[in-house]
Amino acid sequence: GMKNELVERLQSTLRGKRGEQIMEKKEKKSTAMVVTKSPRIFPGTRNAADPVSDTERRATWTVAFLEGFLSSWEYIFGLTSFGMMAREALQGVYGGDLIAEFLATILIVSWMLWRFGSTSELPMKVILRRMGATRPAVSVYIAYVAVIHIISLALTIMLQKSTGKVIFTTANYLDKDGNFLAEKAADMLLLAPIREEFFFRGIMFSLIYRRLGSIRKENVWPFAVLMSGGSFALLHSMNFLNSQGHSKLYVALQVVSGFVIGSFYTLRFLSTGCLWENIVLHMVHNAFASFVPVNLQASLLDISFLLPAVATVAIHLMLARFSYQSVQKEGGFQYNVIELKTEAASRLQVFLDAESDLTTAANNRSDAEERDR
Repeated sequence: GMKNELVERLQSTLRGKRGEQIMEKKEKKSTAMVVTKSPRIFPGTRNAADPVSDTERRATWTVAFLEGFLSSWEYIFGLTSFGMMAREALQGVYGGDLIAEFLATILIVSWMLWRFGSTSELPMKVILRRMGATRPAVSVYIAYVAVIHIISLALTIMLQKSTGKVIFTTANYLDKDGNFLAEKAADMLLLAPIREEFFFRGIMFSLIYRRLGSIRKENVWPFAVLMSGGSFALLHSMNFLNSQGHSKLYVALQVVSGFVIGSFYTLRFLSTGCLWENIVLHMVHNAFASFVPVNLQASLLDISFLLPAVATVAIHLMLARFSYQSVQKEGGFQYNVIELKTEAASRLQVFLDAESDLTTAANNRSDAEERDR
């Protein structure tokens, strides 16, 4: 009897050790899965609660900022590089500068869309369809903005003539010899609105929205709207380094109005789900803004400058408020480039699977210990 009892104890101990070894292997496997398994964007179905630590929240905000910042620099350097290469290749060709501007715009938009698609794991045609690029649509907001700009321009010219300080000019379309610059007109009125809307509204907002969506389950889009508008303003702040005669006052006006107008354009994109209205709005704005000289010299208290500048910002703030209210209404949020629930669910799936494996391992260990007793 003593011998049998010792044998049973020995067998139980061996089974316990063997069970612990198995559990350790499972734990290592599940831990490796947490480290190596990469979350992918795919239609998710799990909506479990996901507590987010302060460290993860700070890290996500930092990554969102860096992603937007570095993407902006990628856009700037890419556009500059493509433009230089195109102009060099077309040197001596009639209309070469104009063709180079078109080629640079096509190349940078295609490059940024491809980069966005590769990180989002979405085909190019799907991204374009979700941005509304394949279904042009506009709203009455274009008429509002056009009428407001026309009235503002007429009143500003009257005000400036009455004070004897006429600021508006057509010099932005001319070279030093007074010759018309077709490539500059095409860039300001057509190409810049197209590439900037595709990048800042179509791509930049999506990057920030997707990143913040992994830590916030509600009210993500207002933060993404503000950060997208800030990126748009930051791009124009680069003109402080411009050596082509941009005055600090002109660039400061670009930055302030760029933040407000950029946020307004993003809200219109959210409301319509289509970039074409934004492109037309951008074209209309650039058409009127192009009359402001880049070497603007005026006092901040000069009524002929201060009144139109404040009016421009105030009017777009009002339009942004109307757009914000329309987005808040049920059914007003038409944005679907990146589905937030998809990104959040895919991230949750990884951690929930790992947690499930660890829980199973712990339960098996408890069962083994119970058997040993």
